[in-house]
Order: sequence, then structure tokens, then C-alpha cells
Amino acid sequence: MMPSKPSPLPVPDQNANISTIELLRGLAATLVCFYHFTHGNNTFISDQNWVKHLFSKGWLGVEIFFVISGFIIPYSMARSRYEWRHYPYFLLKRWVRIDPPYLLSIIFVLTLNAAAVLWLVKSPAFELRQVLLHVGYLIPFFPPLEWLNGVYWTLAIEFQYYLLIGLLFPLLYHQQRIYFWLVTMGLLSIAWLTSNPTMFFDFSMYFVLGFALFRRVEKQMGIVEFLIFSAIAFYVIEYKFSLQFMFAGMFPWFLIAFFPSLHAKALRWLGMISYSLYLIHLPLGKKLIPFIARYVEGDWPRLGMLVLLFGFTLALAYGFYYLIERPAMRWSKFFKYGGKSKSTTESN
Repeated sequence: MMPSKPSPLPVPDQNANISTIELLRGLAATLVCFYHFTHGNNTFISDQNWVKHLFSKGWLGVEIFFVISGFIIPYSMARSRYEWRHYPYFLLKRWVRIDPPYLLSIIFVLTLNAAAVLWLVKSPAFELRQVLLHVGYLIPFFPPLEWLNGVYWTLAIEFQYYLLIGLLFPLLYHQQRIYFWLVTMGLLSIAWLTSNPTMFFDFSMYFVLGFALFRRVEKQMGIVEFLIFSAIAFYVIEYKFSLQFMFAGMFPWFLIAFFPSLHAKALRWLGMISYSLYLIHLPLGKKLIPFIARYVEGDWPRLGMLVLLFGFTLALAYGFYYLIERPAMRWSKFFKYGGKSKSTTESN
């Protein structure tokens, strides 16, 4: 028997209540960026340098993004009065929002690889089939082909998540909490029993934490239930991976749950352009850092050059955001479903 349709709660326009989201996006993108800049070329900065140690765990910013997605997508769907019949519109809306920047970033990578020949930086050769399989995020299903940009694997995880959340949302938001528990415990069980880093289920624990945050914000979960549920998810993360992975999930969980209205202007600006920054920083670093290494010696002069590279990357990311990502955001708003949509921070 199909569960009855949930009764949406009236929610006012309160962007300020989740301003922490943009701050976390900015921080996560910066951590991932500096991790790749300092560790992408192991010989560029010596292993003894404390700055290199500082960003040695920056790759965990990806897990922060997963928790954010687990929260903000259902949060937006609730305000759009999403129902199962809206599934095609939801997928189209997400495709228009996410894929134009992604597809144009592929052109950016190919162009950068071709241009790098001018300053004698080695670039891998790409097959046409390899490029075309990026459409639909199909690279993991055709080994040994690899992503053109190392960060694209996370977009494939997000894409799988969108396919799933459109089907699961009415159960996650159902006023009868048993449906929420059945779905989330099922996802945690699959994560516990499987190991395939190319699939959403390997990281579903982080998204599940976001689901709990969503129900907590919607006042569908009391504090005791919320803490017990979160403890179960944290245990699964620690069991499957390690403590550092658990703390990577705990950090955004804690801030969203208990400090949802944090403001930091610089980080919020970084949050605004975080998707563009995330898409372009790695290919830039891979091509420009070997060039810098030829002419600059010593850790601190090289770190100074990395700061300049970060500034240059931010400028390009802002241009990418302004010219490509922001129009895609506007286009996605043409696809509506359900009642009148509330304003949210859905810029993931």
C-alpha cells in the first residue's frame, strides 16, 4: 500500500536561518583547492612544511559538500511542494542547474591542456569516447577510462543522489516518521555492506546526516531522536572509513544544527562561487604549478606563488560563475512544480 502524501508544513522565507550553508560551501571549496595546490605535486612543497601539513586533510571538504547536499536539496524540495509526479521536472531542473557549468568546464579543461603545450607542460591525450562518456557521468562504468578532471567523480555521486532523492523525498518528508527511519536505515545498511567508491551508496551516510538535519529544521524530529539518529550515522561512517571521515561529517552537521545563522562575508562570497571554483581549480593547478616550479625555488617563495595562483583562480571562478553558472541558476528557475516556490539557498 502506497503511503499517504505528507502534509507540508508552512515555512516562511527565512534565508538567514541557513546562512551557514554558504559559509560551509566556501570553506569546503577552499580546503579542497589548497589541498590540490599543496599536494597535487608532491615535490613542489617539502613534506616538512607546516602549511602543507595544514591542508593535508583538505580533501575532506568533499564530505562537507555531501552533508550540505543531503540537507539543502530536500529543504528546497519541501518549499517547492515536491511530489512524485514532479520527478521528471525535478531532474530537468537539476540538470539545467548543474550540467551547463560542468559541460563547459570540460571544454575549459581541453582548452587548457592544449594551451599548456605552449609552456611545455605535459598533458595527457584524451580519446573522443572518453570525452563523450562524461555526458551522463558514465566514466566509472567504462574502465580504465579516467575523468578529465579529478573532481568530476564527486559530481557523478551527486548525480546518482539526484536520481534517488526524487524518488525518496516523499518518504523522507512523510509525517509518519517510520518511513524516514526505514529509508535511512536501508541506506546506512547498504553503505555498511558495500564498498564501491564510484557509487552513491558508498557515501550515503553523509547525505543521510543531511536528511536528519532537514527533518530537524522542519520540526519533524525532536532533539533526542535527532541526536540518536545522528550517532548511528556517525558510527557507520567511523566503522566504514575512520575517525577523520566521521569528524568531516560532524563539522557541517554541528554548525547547521546548532549555529545555522553564521555570517562571514568572505566565506559567503566564496560559497557563492564555490561550484565554479571547484570545477576549475584542479586543472589550473596541474598546468600552472609545474610551470612555477621551473622558475621558483624554496617552500616559502612557492607558497607565495600559490597564494597568487589562488587569487588568479578566484578571479577566473568568479568570471565562470558570472557568465555561466549564474545564468544556469536563472534558467533552472523556469522549471517549477507544485505550489509557489519559496526562496532558498539552493545553489548547490
